[in-house]
Amino acid sequence: MVRHPLIDDVVGRALVVESAAPVVWLTDALASLLRRASDAGRTVVLRTGRGSAITPALRHALGAYGAAWAVADFDGTLRDGRTGVAASDIEDFVHRGPELLGTPSPEHPVAADSVRQISIDLTLRHHPGRAVDMGSAIEALCHTVGTCPTRWGTAEPLTVPWDRWVVTQYAKHEAPGISTSYAVGEGFSATMTAHLVAGVVVETMSAVLTVPEENTDPDLANRMFDAVQHVADQVVPVFGVVMQRRGDADHLVRAVSHGEPSPLAVVVGPEAAGFLDRDGVWPPPRTTTATFGTGARSDDPDADAGMIVRFEDGWEALESFLDRIDEDRFLQLVGGAPLDPAHDEGTLDGHLRDGRVAGGQGAA
Repeated sequence: MVRHPLIDDVVGRALVVESAAPVVWLTDALASLLRRASDAGRTVVLRTGRGSAITPALRHALGAYGAAWAVADFDGTLRDGRTGVAASDIEDFVHRGPELLGTPSPEHPVAADSVRQISIDLTLRHHPGRAVDMGSAIEALCHTVGTCPTRWGTAEPLTVPWDRWVVTQYAKHEAPGISTSYAVGEGFSATMTAHLVAGVVVETMSAVLTVPEENTDPDLANRMFDAVQHVADQVVPVFGVVMQRRGDADHLVRAVSHGEPSPLAVVVGPEAAGFLDRDGVWPPPRTTTATFGTGARSDDPDADAGMIVRFEDGWEALESFLDRIDEDRFLQLVGGAPLDPAHDEGTLDGHLRDGRVAGGQGAA
């Protein structure tokens, strides 16, 4: 490939981009390099100092294109900025990565300050008979904590005022290809994608909302799940995961540890509920379920109701539930919808690997 102006070094199959900026954005130029490198089978490695941060949009793009974030410490050693795992050299991110799994390096610090956040990763199928309205799910969820997206775009800086109609027109313009856009607001950040599957628009959203600390708003969880049910009246949820986590108040991603996230619930839409194995004990141990909506079949309406499954003890309950999922049929329903592959942020990585979520392996 023709050498891109952002490339500072080439190490084997790794294309190294150096940045000394305190915050690294997903610019048009960096987005183009990520796309071209991915198409060419090369790995982009963003190398920064330990004090740099990346934006949520760049965090998503690095995962989507199989790129890495290497942090150089004061002594020159390298570690994965997302997981904190030590790297022996740049090519480690090609051969072992791009996200290195294992025990974080002693140089990977614990965050000195953080806020409570909720992350929601949700895949939706828009009703064929209704107008497609991208972003309505995000607005419904945001209103539960009194915030709203204010700006959006496809590369940073995000300067376009938030407008669901404009976001929808962009997605339609990109169809039938995958559209990806980003939105931010006070205490809010999100990634949205859309693509066509057999004539149906499949939307994915990965949103993080800053919420009050525990026990200060006891009705928050109920409002959040009521919002999910409201979304289900407009579009058909397929599958989603709700997590509680810690993060920085400005939503930037820094090379620090905030501890492991905790799964709160999964959302299974009416069309996907039939893919669950309900033999034996149902619901699975350490879970409680509430239903919403109905499916298309009339012979067994209960089996086709959507459900919100809440977890009593985090990862064990989530893994117990994922054991009941027909993974292949789920993925066929959403056409391989590109969920955010952020292991360390507690989200699904686009696939239900071996019936397990990768997010429990040490969060950054």
